[in-house]
Amino acid sequence: MRDLIERVRDGRTISDLLASTADGDAITAQLRPVCDHCSINSIAGSDSRVDAVITTDAGGARVVFARDETGLLTWLHTYIQPARFAGVRGGRVIVVNGPSGAGKSTLMLSLQSIAPFPLVVLDEPEQIGTVQPGYLIWRDSAPSLHRGYLAAIGALARAGNHVTLSAAGHTHDEIVDVFSGIELICVGMRCDFDVLVHRERRTGRWAGIAAASLQVHGGWTYNLEIDTTNAPDPLEIARRVLDLIAP
Repeated sequence: MRDLIERVRDGRTISDLLASTADGDAITAQLRPVCDHCSINSIAGSDSRVDAVITTDAGGARVVFARDETGLLTWLHTYIQPARFAGVRGGRVIVVNGPSGAGKSTLMLSLQSIAPFPLVVLDEPEQIGTVQPGYLIWRDSAPSLHRGYLAAIGALARAGNHVTLSAAGHTHDEIVDVFSGIELICVGMRCDFDVLVHRERRTGRWAGIAAASLQVHGGWTYNLEIDTTNAPDPLEIARRVLDLIAP
C-alpha cells in the first residue's frame, strides 16, 4: 500500500502492481486525493478485501482494495471522511414525480453524487422495509401501511436530514400533508410518450407501466419542471435542483 501511494504521488507507473483486470486509471484517480502528506494508521483485511485507515492533511480516509491470489491489486476505492454535518433545521424533502422511464431514479442518484450534505435517497417510499409483495402491488389493501412509510420518511427529515424520494403514485395533497412543516421541493419530470415506451422496452420494465403512469402530474405544483425527452445531462438537472436550496 505504501509503495502504491508513493508511486501515484510521484507520477510513476503502477502497472506491475495491478492484475490484468484492474483499471489503473480509476485506481490512480481514487488514490490521488490522499497521496500527499499521508500516514497509514492501520491495515486489516481478509482474502476478499483489505481496509487501510489513512490520515492526510485534509483529514481521515479509508482505502478499501482487493488482491488476487498472486497479490496483485484487482480493485480499489477511497472514502474520504466528509465534513461534519450539523443538520438542517426542520428538515428538507425533495420529491421527484414523473411517469416511469422519465429519469427519476437517475436524477436522485445524481443529486446524491454531488450534494454537499448527506442525502438519503428513497427511490420508492416503500424501500424503508420489506412487506409481502401483494400489499405493494395493491396499495388500497393497506392504505395505513403506505401512509406509514411516508410518515417514517417525514420523521427522518424532521430530525434534521435531507431526503429525496419518488412520489411513486402518491398525490400532491398527500405529500404536502404528510410533510407539513418540512421544507418541500417538488420536481416534475416529463417525457414524450414514444420515448418512455422505448425506455420501457429497453430496460425491461413492466409492460404498459409508462402508459399507466402518464397521469401522475395531475394536481401537482412544482418548483421545477424538466423535460427529459432528449436525455439531458442528469448532473446538470441535479445542479438546477440544488440551486433551489437556499444557502
